[in-house]
Amino acid sequence: MASKVFFTKELDQAAELFDRASLRTLISKGDQVALKIHFGEPGNHAYIKPERVKPLVRKVRDLGGKPFWTDANTLYKGKRSNNESHLQTAHNHGYTMNRTGADVIIADDPDNVRGLAISVNYPLCNKIHVAPRALVQAMLVITHFKGHELTGFGGALKNLGMGLGSKLGKLKMHQDCPNCPEVKTCKKNQTLESCWVGSSPLVQQKIAEYAAGIAAQFKSKIGFISFITDVSENCDCYAHNSAPIVPDIGILASFDPVALDQACVDLVNQSEGRIKGPDKFRTIWPEADWSIQLKHAESIDLGSRKYELIKI
Repeated sequence: MASKVFFTKELDQAAELFDRASLRTLISKGDQVALKIHFGEPGNHAYIKPERVKPLVRKVRDLGGKPFWTDANTLYKGKRSNNESHLQTAHNHGYTMNRTGADVIIADDPDNVRGLAISVNYPLCNKIHVAPRALVQAMLVITHFKGHELTGFGGALKNLGMGLGSKLGKLKMHQDCPNCPEVKTCKKNQTLESCWVGSSPLVQQKIAEYAAGIAAQFKSKIGFISFITDVSENCDCYAHNSAPIVPDIGILASFDPVALDQACVDLVNQSEGRIKGPDKFRTIWPEADWSIQLKHAESIDLGSRKYELIKI
């Protein structure tokens, strides 16, 4: 059965989209509601601006929810690699109580950067390592849809799976220890240093499994909203961003992150822009077959690539 994906071209209609997609059903009075978002690396200007998502905070509060913005720290060193500087980056980019109506809680426990270990049963992962402070009663995954050098595009799956992995979790997603010549002497599992050995297909599949494992913690109380705006060639982790590859397209919402990501990539590829060809992300990143993450997510029952696009 095709999953429903709701779509508006109007960038000031996030609240209306929330209602039409029935995302209000996720939230009960008194629920803590994690608003998972990428705050953007300092120097990057493509991240979602707080004014566009402030209406979602108001919706959650009107339902009796207690919203907070959240993201987990990066594995690599930088301004988002620890709770203090990550929080400051979020504030610098406008994610404050005064500007949005919600505070920021960095998802990592600073006393346990290895994260919470959760047992799962997937083809590649039997355990995932997650930043625990985002695991509350309900979650909205709010995603800036854009390109990515390793996964082709960065969408809802990557925002949830890689985004909420702890430092150890992010390391595990990037590793390919059986095929690493340095595995016998490697200490990265202890030091939590960055590792980039994993191939694009392997990392995409692990991201899908982490996303599925994290989504399962919320049972039915998780929904997804994606902004196809300022679609840069690479992710918001860089301290710069390219010019958009297509004009702004709109906002989409769904309970199904697989259908949502498929709809986003289809809308980008159907749009005219400065990148030509039927598959803009493969044109930019020819060695990254973005479909792998969606196929694998579908195979582990996270969602369906078949969707019905409902315009509001």
